Amino acid sequence: MDAVLSILEYENLERIWIERVEQTVREGRQKIDRTVFELHIVRTTENGAAYEDTIEHLSESEREVTGLIFALAGYLVHDLHESVPFILLDSLEAIDSARIAELVEYFADYAEHLVVALLPEDVQALDDDYNRITSI
Repeated sequence: MDAVLSILEYENLERIWIERVEQTVREGRQKIDRTVFELHIVRTTENGAAYEDTIEHLSESEREVTGLIFALAGYLVHDLHESVPFILLDSLEAIDSARIAELVEYFADYAEHLVVALLPEDVQALDDDYNRITSI
């Protein structure tokens, strides 16, 4: 996550991570311990002060990128790249063209086959080295 936030230059996002915690919840008349995951987002202000934020305050672009990176992490951690060497990225319209190009380059390092569905104006930001399908 840190590498992608740096590459994409989300300047006021300092850090994003998921923490696995045990939480006691009531189930019927019993209290049981459950594992839950908490999303932590740390932002910085212009004067350098850090504060924890919530996902509701992220821009649509920031939410999309966060979801994609956690999906990539799960893909790699669970060794899916060994049995499914394919990633498809779609509906990236919330992310600007320059950041899409950076994401494609980053994801290309982790998947043998990467397919990205893009709007024509977003395709122009990609290197010419990528194969393109313009009609089916």
